[in-house]
Amino acid sequence: MHPNNPIPGFNPDAGAPIPVAEAAAWAANYRGEALTEAEVAGRKRINAYYFGNKLLDRIKNQEGCVGLRFYMGLKKSKTDLTKPDESQILVVGVDKNGHDIVPRLGANGETIYDDGIVGDMTSKCPAVCDPGSTLN
Repeated sequence: MHPNNPIPGFNPDAGAPIPVAEAAAWAANYRGEALTEAEVAGRKRINAYYFGNKLLDRIKNQEGCVGLRFYMGLKKSKTDLTKPDESQILVVGVDKNGHDIVPRLGANGETIYDDGIVGDMTSKCPAVCDPGSTLN
């Protein structure tokens, strides 16, 4: 789909605050889930990811950015096949039509969003967590 065509159902204003008690219950539900096969085999369960404002502001300040989209990823070791896979979260800017601001080819083969940023390198919980948070 061309970035000038809106993605059906995309709402650039999606998202709203929820009560902390509800958020805490959702986080507890997640932590209470049975381990997946991958986690039993050694993959660490990640409860939270932290991004600093410096990176998020850099992504949000890209031309045409109206919000952020977060993707789940999985880092596999290319050299040590015994090392467990590692969960990742990736963040990209999104334009008013719901398209990721990442390098791509346009409808006529032109390069668009060639400076688009994909963010990672987060701090993960565990091990870097807020022990006093109702979400932890």
